[in-house]
Amino acid sequence: MMKKINRKKSTKTENKKQKRRIIKVVCLIVAVMITSAGMYLGFGIFKQVEGFSKEKLTSDESSVLCTTDGEEWFSVARGGVQKNVSYNDIPQVMIDAVVAAEDSRFFEHNGFDVPRIVKALLGNIAAGGITAGGSTITQQLIKKSYYPDEEQTIERKIGEIILSIEATSQISKEEVLELYLNKIYFGYGPQTVGIYAASRYYFDKSVQNLTLPEAALLAGTLNSPNRFDPFRNLDLAQDRRDTILGLMLQHGYISKEECEATKAIPVENTLKSNPISTSGQYQAYADKVIREVQETTGYDPYETPMRIYTYIDTDVQKQLDDIASGETYDFQDSRIQVGAVIQESTTGRIVGVLSGRDYTPLGTTYAYASQTGASYGQKNQPGSSLKPLISYAAAFEFLDYSTAHYVHDVPYEYANGFVPSNWNGRKYNGDISISSALSNSWNAAALQTFSEVITGKDCNGNDVGDGIGIDGATQYLESLGFDMEGESVDIGYAIGAWRQGVTPESEAGAYAVIANGGTYIEPHTVQKIELLTTGEVIEIDQKYQEEKTQALSEESAYMIRDIMTDYVKSGTGMYSMLNLGYQIGAKSGTSNHADDTSVNEKIRGQNKDAWLSAFSPDYTWSVWTGYNAKDQKEGYYTKSNRDSNNIATMIAKFLHEDGMKNSYPSQPSGLVKASCVSGIYPYVTPGEGVPDNRVVSGLFKKNNTPSGSANGSSLNNLSSFTAELADDKLNVTFTEYDPKSMTEDATPTKTYTAGGNSYTLPYLGNINQLYGKVVYKVDIADASGNVVHSETLNSATGTINYTLSPGTYTVTGYYAFESGNGTSNKISQTITVEDTTPASYTRTALTESSVTYQVTVPSGTSITASLNGTNQTLQQSGTITFSQLSAGTTYSVTFTHTQADGQTVTLGTDSFMTTSQTQQPDPTQPTTPTQTPTQ
Repeated sequence: MMKKINRKKSTKTENKKQKRRIIKVVCLIVAVMITSAGMYLGFGIFKQVEGFSKEKLTSDESSVLCTTDGEEWFSVARGGVQKNVSYNDIPQVMIDAVVAAEDSRFFEHNGFDVPRIVKALLGNIAAGGITAGGSTITQQLIKKSYYPDEEQTIERKIGEIILSIEATSQISKEEVLELYLNKIYFGYGPQTVGIYAASRYYFDKSVQNLTLPEAALLAGTLNSPNRFDPFRNLDLAQDRRDTILGLMLQHGYISKEECEATKAIPVENTLKSNPISTSGQYQAYADKVIREVQETTGYDPYETPMRIYTYIDTDVQKQLDDIASGETYDFQDSRIQVGAVIQESTTGRIVGVLSGRDYTPLGTTYAYASQTGASYGQKNQPGSSLKPLISYAAAFEFLDYSTAHYVHDVPYEYANGFVPSNWNGRKYNGDISISSALSNSWNAAALQTFSEVITGKDCNGNDVGDGIGIDGATQYLESLGFDMEGESVDIGYAIGAWRQGVTPESEAGAYAVIANGGTYIEPHTVQKIELLTTGEVIEIDQKYQEEKTQALSEESAYMIRDIMTDYVKSGTGMYSMLNLGYQIGAKSGTSNHADDTSVNEKIRGQNKDAWLSAFSPDYTWSVWTGYNAKDQKEGYYTKSNRDSNNIATMIAKFLHEDGMKNSYPSQPSGLVKASCVSGIYPYVTPGEGVPDNRVVSGLFKKNNTPSGSANGSSLNNLSSFTAELADDKLNVTFTEYDPKSMTEDATPTKTYTAGGNSYTLPYLGNINQLYGKVVYKVDIADASGNVVHSETLNSATGTINYTLSPGTYTVTGYYAFESGNGTSNKISQTITVEDTTPASYTRTALTESSVTYQVTVPSGTSITASLNGTNQTLQQSGTITFSQLSAGTTYSVTFTHTQADGQTVTLGTDSFMTTSQTQQPDPTQPTTPTQTPTQ
């Protein structure tokens, strides 16, 4: 008998086996992963610690800066001095202060202090964040020597511990402390690296002579050198020093009385008056290199020996240094500051830096600012200097505008009712070309255009494209290299109302986009770095070239460049100084102080910043001038653009004294040249009859060229026209044009309201107003058809301002546009002007053989004189003479008048006797007819 199988139980057993197999496999996989990770971690740690050597801790080798050809031009010595202090020359009070502050069990542990680590960990957990570090002095020394780039990883931390223990086994505690104190930062900048330099920097004294308050101050800075530098943050430094004194009391290094007495001494009483300046040749450029290396790589050239290959042009840098020192330029006063950066247009490589006047090593710079939040650089408001990029290049890029586009220089009202004015007051220009808007730096036009870019609508409510919005505008500015941290973009950014501001470096980088076909490459000074301790080479320039981005299309970059170089070439004033024949494009800018109680009364509403940024095919440069915050509080303000303009011009001249090396990119295939009717959008092709002053040419993107055609507009027919003579005046009458409004002043205008005020301004957007107003035209032609007079009337009736001589004329009337383009039908009328002058004759001379008459002949008639069968006829006034007469003989001359209608009338007969002597006319003898003939 077959045994019955319990299938349910069997299935359950199989499921349990399956689960056990899965668990085994998972455990095996996890074990393999842990083992692999451990092996990988261990290998990584082994690679780090296998090369430990005492020499690496004691290396005094300096970093050097050199050209791309390897020529050294600057040595990065710590704090300007390269001097170590031996342990025996360090006073005990300094040793006590540092040990109390940084590692109270320093002389007891083996380089790694477990209790300290645990204490720090518990403190951080309680605080909800990292408030205390657990590294010993030995670990800090190892980190400075082996891991200077600050990167934190598990394997590095373990390696740091192993190396610290190894160091403690090979060198004494005193040696460790000596090496540490000669290598560590005691404040902001290289002047504070090492105990020797720091003693001179703060107290101008030798290390051996340091006192308790001074030692406590120095020990206090080690936790956060920048933050606790008393020259930068006096109050924080005071509090930190007192904290260290408390720790020294806690660990038994000083008594309570010493602690309280020392706390009573103000820190400022222990400091020297001013930090030592150790500026060297090309210091401004060197500091830019050092800061760039620190921020981009995490390495510090003052702590990690390296060879830095840079793009400095020493000739250019010397020119900038000479400007800053006043050797080659006379500033408008002793307080005004200056910042400038020069870079290659197509590579982003900075060749020169002007950080300011009276510049100190790693001091405040007016040329650039930190990208990581460090406070060494000063940003400033750009004023109008960024209008080319923010308003107009953006309009080319996002709205596909043409260089022939007309923008609206009309008032812009903010939500709070504020209405910005143009630089010449609250005067606006209505519709104007982009070139005019930019070269004249009209604020309202820039605001309206940037508003169109953001919203996609113009001030008249017309759709002009797809607006990019505030987020899109912010991304656009970021693509140009501007640091938008802390910024909040609005329409005011078009005219320089930034929250934080910009620097000459960022402006030069953005302007280079225009010269470089729309391509942005981050400005930089470094080609590559070679770490002297390991031989590792870090490529910097290659990275920037590979990461270049297309901030503008080639078409948009070409269009804004075309406008900017054109107005520099044809401009006057400040831009004429830059017309050096090198295709330079430029834009100036100024910003203003607030006009309220937030600023010194002397500077309210006055100029604050002055800029001039420019580009050529070879270089791009940006110059700022203005005052630091301290001087502004004292009432200093920028009185003019004189210094920024002059310095930018000096730079242009010395950069191009040997001519131009490169050329701009050629016109992109996506652009065409065409003509359109000014002020009309979408663009319209001008047809027959469009006034010449309304036809403009420019560059158009192929996807937005002029279409359709604007031709001469038709006029209504003239139904009647009369011309009449009255009192020798010609009066004309037209049928009045309908509508009559078209005969009134038709200058195209539009009224805008802003801030409670109305502004009537030129407006070109109505195509029906293209040809001007309708006028009444009169042409007068003589009998031969030649037009002898034309006249324009502004009303349907009038008197022609022209005197008609006797004769027959054709008078024609018609309607026409004032521009002269287009006419209505024409109506003509014949007018005859008769001569009312009477026909007459007068004997003027009589001799023994001749007689002469002066004859007056009315227009259109003739007079004939007859003597013994001889006839003489005149058709216009003149003289008649009969000669070969016999002396002493009586003669009679008969005069007949042939009138305009052909009838002949006898005027009279003159009888006379010739004599042997000349006989003058006898005034008593009648020589004119006794009757007045019909004319």
